[in-house]
Amino acid sequence: MKKVFFLALAVWMTSLSFAQNKQVKFQIETSFGVMKGVLYNDTPFHRDNFVKLVNEGWYTDSPFHRIMNNFMIQGGGNKDGRPDPGYTLPAEFLPHKYIHKKGALAAARQSDQVNPTKASSGSQFYIVQGKSVSDDMLFSMEKRINQDKQNALVREYITRPENMDLYKKIDSLQRARNGTAVNAMVQEILVQMKNEGEEIKYFHYSDKQKAVYRTLGGTPHLDGGYTVFGEITEGFDVIDKIAQVPTAAANKPVNAVSMKITILKE
Repeated sequence: MKKVFFLALAVWMTSLSFAQNKQVKFQIETSFGVMKGVLYNDTPFHRDNFVKLVNEGWYTDSPFHRIMNNFMIQGGGNKDGRPDPGYTLPAEFLPHKYIHKKGALAAARQSDQVNPTKASSGSQFYIVQGKSVSDDMLFSMEKRINQDKQNALVREYITRPENMDLYKKIDSLQRARNGTAVNAMVQEILVQMKNEGEEIKYFHYSDKQKAVYRTLGGTPHLDGGYTVFGEITEGFDVIDKIAQVPTAAANKPVNAVSMKITILKE
């Protein structure tokens, strides 16, 4: 089983060289043109790992192996066929700051069923293309994100040793498929958590984020579930060109689309 990858002290020391007010800049060269972008400083695990892989040449001649028009372009495997370097990264979700707007650079990962902590792949990433999003859709996304957050916090609360009686009651009701009673009990637990000072801070898109989704577009259904750790700042037309290439089974391009990534020096 893959182990979650925690950056070693040496890597952390390297990260200190990045000035806090500066962002690491990168370039992705393809046969369709060049994309340039930045990495976020407040997703340091993903930033430092991406820089490490680029400097090691992992992404040289790496393929975009999954392309879905109006959604995203995904790559990250090594040219020798290895899909990833054999480790994962801890999630760094910051949906209040970074959303899946067009051009967002985010980490791919395995599904929740086999990856309950939502850990990121060690190298797989995708770049969002997406499409225009309505405010009604964003409202629905807020509800989903907040429901997921609520479920996770309640689950953590009832599995504490001192709250195992609550867990047993919930488990019994779920086994009996008594959804109404489960929901009522969850509401009681939320009140109890609030009385104990553990009120949930619910997520809402800012007016600026809503405007970005309406105009630039994106894929908001991924917010809060995948780590966004950078963004494309130049070459949006290249995203569109790659997204429109013919694909076959598993959304794999009929004709290979490869890349070369480099870190840009100031």
